[in-house]
Amino acid sequence: MGELSVMGMSLSEALKTGDKDLILKASGQNEVDQPKAGLARLNINYETDTDDGHTLKKGTWKVYYDGEFVYADSVHFHPYLRQYEWSVWDNDEGKFSSRSIQAESLDYQFPDTTGGNKCGRLTKSDEETLGADHPKTLASRLATCNQVFYGVISMEGKNAEGNSVVIKDYPVVVYFKRSGFRPAREAIQKLEKTPLHTVTFNLTTQRQKMGSVVYFTPVFTRDKDADVNIDMLVMFEDTIKASNTMVMEQHKEAIKAKASEQEIDLAADFA
Repeated sequence: MGELSVMGMSLSEALKTGDKDLILKASGQNEVDQPKAGLARLNINYETDTDDGHTLKKGTWKVYYDGEFVYADSVHFHPYLRQYEWSVWDNDEGKFSSRSIQAESLDYQFPDTTGGNKCGRLTKSDEETLGADHPKTLASRLATCNQVFYGVISMEGKNAEGNSVVIKDYPVVVYFKRSGFRPAREAIQKLEKTPLHTVTFNLTTQRQKMGSVVYFTPVFTRDKDADVNIDMLVMFEDTIKASNTMVMEQHKEAIKAKASEQEIDLAADFA
């Protein structure tokens, strides 16, 4: 997971998690927007140009492929698995301060890397009891629920220089949260009892505006059916398991640290 410490973690161990931030830290890199050595991440692009001065179109889909970023207005997406995950982003540090395990249902407790559950997210009734201005309520609302999709994409895109790039059956991970959460959830709900891994979607985006803020939401258009690649499915499952194992290790360490702090405080009271 992105917020986990990789002190003492080898690059080979980080690669097994498929997590971008772990891999970059393990290899001695600190840049946020760099290629992932495991699963590439499909995102909506919000950049207007590159460091080299090439103009980019906001609202396109963006993925790191074969040593460069590739952009396209639409992407053919074959999802295999959907998971849920809670996270808290630290703007000052430019990284996640807490992330939970991934699970297939929101009914899980979601142990997280700070020794709690759901990255501190409280129930609605608990927030109402504490009040909107209570520190715990404010901290609770920083926690975001993500839908994490694992699947393969195909696209006819272009790199930053405008050269055509064709991608075929490329494994990726895609996160949908906040404004993207509902479109992703509704797309899956419409499938009803049709298994997710048997369908494909054409992904585009829709421009939205709230006041002076412009943002883009994903648009799912169901396409033709598809067969599942078992080897690919197993790889996705292994990635999730490895990532969850790392989170649980951090969860246990955080609990131990909290217990030690409490023991120190208690000893000080009797000193």
